[in-house]
Amino acid sequence: MLAALARPFRHAPPPEAFDFMQEAGGTAGELVCLDCAATSLDLRSARLLSLAAVRIRGNRVLTSSALQLDIAGPEHGDGQGMSALEAVQKLLRFIGPRPVVGYWLDFDLELLEPQIERLLGCPLPNATVEVSALYHARIRRQPRAPHRPLDLRFETLRRDLELPALESGSPLAHAVLTALMYLKLSAAPDSQP
Repeated sequence: MLAALARPFRHAPPPEAFDFMQEAGGTAGELVCLDCAATSLDLRSARLLSLAAVRIRGNRVLTSSALQLDIAGPEHGDGQGMSALEAVQKLLRFIGPRPVVGYWLDFDLELLEPQIERLLGCPLPNATVEVSALYHARIRRQPRAPHRPLDLRFETLRRDLELPALESGSPLAHAVLTALMYLKLSAAPDSQP
């Protein structure tokens, strides 16, 4: 108990930290698909390399207004990229109040959490949609061979949803393909529980 009291008090972020959530304009019905690249899949040692986000409006993926940011580090050469904090600040403005869609979204949000909490004082408040969970719910409702394990790998989802193969493994390519997965899964008649 005393240890908890000895911790320094955390001041709330200024109200303008949440201005991005009050974005004016037509964001109703829009979502943002997010993907991050990291040095490792182990969150204890992973460092953010780059991130990409693309908006989804209705049944369209808005690739012309996509966000793609490289994080400064040895992978991008001297003077290339921006700090992780600057990148996350731009990302928050891009996302605004929209729900966030992703494949293995928990990993991406955990990777970004230190910067998000530094900027907002709390985790990202937006609603989230995990594409693999949508796929899992769809497959669970379909009859399948007994004892056949459910495969939720990205490539399996892509093939099963009959989407094109990636030409590059960039976060932007993954964000666009994940957005297409979301559209296919949410448009399918059997996608609703």
